[in-house]
Amino acid sequence: MIFWNAIKTPIGKIVLVEQDGALIRVYMPNENRSIEDIEFELEQIDLDVYEQDTPLLDLVQSQIEEYFAGTRSEFDVPMQFSGTKFQESVWKQIAAIPQGETLTYSDIAHRIDKPKAARAVGNACGNNPIPLIIPCHRVLASNGKLGGYSSGLDTKRALLDFEGVTYH
Repeated sequence: MIFWNAIKTPIGKIVLVEQDGALIRVYMPNENRSIEDIEFELEQIDLDVYEQDTPLLDLVQSQIEEYFAGTRSEFDVPMQFSGTKFQESVWKQIAAIPQGETLTYSDIAHRIDKPKAARAVGNACGNNPIPLIIPCHRVLASNGKLGGYSSGLDTKRALLDFEGVTYH
């Protein structure tokens, strides 16, 4: 079974998704994706999909509220994600970027011993199933510019501005 809940945040509506006691997806604000689209996508994982609060989703919501209140800088929730070995190594590096700091796609490529894979790191960022919690908004292009963001550059700017990050 999959449980999901939509929460309001200063950057817009975020949808949290749980399966088997772990956070499996975070859908950031995106004007091109409706709740119906999200439910359809979730039904491809499991036909039993329910909009419902759970203790885990309540915990995630609480931690996100604390983040936006400025009282939390790290998230501590059980997560389950699956991707390629490469993607998972990138997501683990991204998860370790402290609030208020950034790395470049190239920095991460070097940290996972794939120095020529900056573009692939960017693709892995775009496929991050748990943005905000795995803070891919903290990854910039080599020139210090924003690069891309799956929920749009306005959302990325808003998150980096909230964290007090300087970018070009």
